Amino acid sequence: MDKLKEKVKISLLEFFTERELQFEENPDGRVSGFIISKKFVEMDELARQKKIWELLRKKLKEAERTKVIGFITFTPREYKAYTSYRALS
Repeated sequence: MDKLKEKVKISLLEFFTERELQFEENPDGRVSGFIISKKFVEMDELARQKKIWELLRKKLKEAERTKVIGFITFTPREYKAYTSYRALS
């Protein structure tokens, strides 16, 4: 795992578990992925993103944060619906 991805992971593990994180492979070195967590059940998308970026700001420098594309967030139920829909496409 490259250095930036590892720092992002460590930042997110402050609130999420490793099982909740899924990283995408980005050949240009940028970081992105999915977070599937029960903690999102009572949160709208804006609150979810604010939480993620709050965690990233704690441990990543501004230059590092510019290399984070972002994370798509799901509750487990939303993720199940998303993957079922994609399987039908």
